[in-house]
Amino acid sequence: MTAAEADGESFHRSRRRMESELFTANVLAPFRLVISGTTSFSLVASIILLASLVTTVTSRFSKERGHIADTTYGWPVVGSLLAYSKDPVSYLRKAAAQYGKVFRANLIFTSVVWLRDPKYNRFYLEVKEHTWSFGDGMGLFLNKIVSPGYFDHLKTFVASLSRGINRKVALDHYTDLARTTARDFLHGWAEEEDIDLFEHISELVHAIIVQCLMGPDFFSTNGAELYDLLHGTEADIGNVLNFILPDWVPHPAALRLRRRRDRIGEIFQERLEEREAHPDQWENAQDYISYTLKDSATAHLNHLYAAHHTLLMFAAHTSTVASISWTILERMDLLRQELSHNEDMQSSSYLQACLKETGRLYSGISMLRLARQAISLPNTNVTVPQGSVVSISPYLTHQDPAIYPNADQWTPERWLEEPDLPKRLNSGGQLAYMPFGAGVHRCPGEKLAGIIASTVVGTVAQEYDITWGEGKADLTNLDFSKIGSPWLTGVASVTISRKEV
Repeated sequence: MTAAEADGESFHRSRRRMESELFTANVLAPFRLVISGTTSFSLVASIILLASLVTTVTSRFSKERGHIADTTYGWPVVGSLLAYSKDPVSYLRKAAAQYGKVFRANLIFTSVVWLRDPKYNRFYLEVKEHTWSFGDGMGLFLNKIVSPGYFDHLKTFVASLSRGINRKVALDHYTDLARTTARDFLHGWAEEEDIDLFEHISELVHAIIVQCLMGPDFFSTNGAELYDLLHGTEADIGNVLNFILPDWVPHPAALRLRRRRDRIGEIFQERLEEREAHPDQWENAQDYISYTLKDSATAHLNHLYAAHHTLLMFAAHTSTVASISWTILERMDLLRQELSHNEDMQSSSYLQACLKETGRLYSGISMLRLARQAISLPNTNVTVPQGSVVSISPYLTHQDPAIYPNADQWTPERWLEEPDLPKRLNSGGQLAYMPFGAGVHRCPGEKLAGIIASTVVGTVAQEYDITWGEGKADLTNLDFSKIGSPWLTGVASVTISRKEV
């Protein structure tokens, strides 16, 4: 058994110890909890009363300045929050049909202005950071899991990431590492009767990401623990109280997030001290931490590496798992035929078309920016007030039948029939294809994510057969509770077996 296989076995033994906890810890969990006792109910009643006063005042002020329609659904104050939490896709479609291309959802203490038009998508991603801040927008969810002061250096870290992981020598290393790790994990899965595809792909992607970005020492020593910390954080970061309550309120989910943040910080301190004691071992290492330790822009910021890599695990993990899993579930038979005649999976135009189509059909429900300044939307009398959260929806843009024929169908051929389709969709002042953002806000990890996805999917197609396990899942039931692209709600049970030569 190789070292990677042993680490893979360690992952399987430690899989999701918190599974039952994660099942209940979705975005509506706080509401189920708060009505279970008199004290908690009184607390929520007080919050709702206070929120109603805040909402009334801010709504009147915003209407005077912003001319933005406020959505109203169901119960006063909490109606929009409950509707969005239950089914964000239906909520946003209904709101756009009723209120137009610009509307506001008052989610208790947070006001979210939604922009629903390809031209607004372009404007949204071109507005400067000092006007609408992605860092502040992410902070609404992520302040509890990163060290204080990290977002002050966000621009520096993003620039370093773009330089560090997109070097050819690094990308070649990541490709080899992804292929080796995928084969090791797949070999183990073939020994099991059935597997949950999304959860097992999640373990594999995590293993690749940790080795690429942090290094083999982090994976061999702390890989399984980091996986548990990541998934526990994913469960609690989506807790609605993190979004509607200030950071200083010590509710249970926030306390758990801080404990996990502190533990990740301890892991990084331990591993970095080990590296400092044996610098010669890391002289030619290609992991991203080795690069940042040598980069003059980031070497002195090593006390923030834990925060940086926590965000990278979020950014790289969820959507890459979705890209791989949905592509495997959609049309593995056609991919297998294509790759049987093309051993170089990275050059397969059909594989790339499949991944593009998966990125379109299964993209994230929203992007978040915080308005540091009031700004008027172009060619309108609409002003987005300072302090608003501003959001667009890649998912709903990609599902728009006015933009994409048969928008609800997975059709990779559209990218082969019109190779310049992404360019056309994003020309003329609009932005209608944005699985990785666009412009200066394009994801710097796009190449790495593409390498991981194409390598894993290609390896599965070339070397393994996949059949449905017990009961076929409903592939239309999407789970948007994670930050990033949706996974499948429930279990996608499949059997993986080695192809007969």
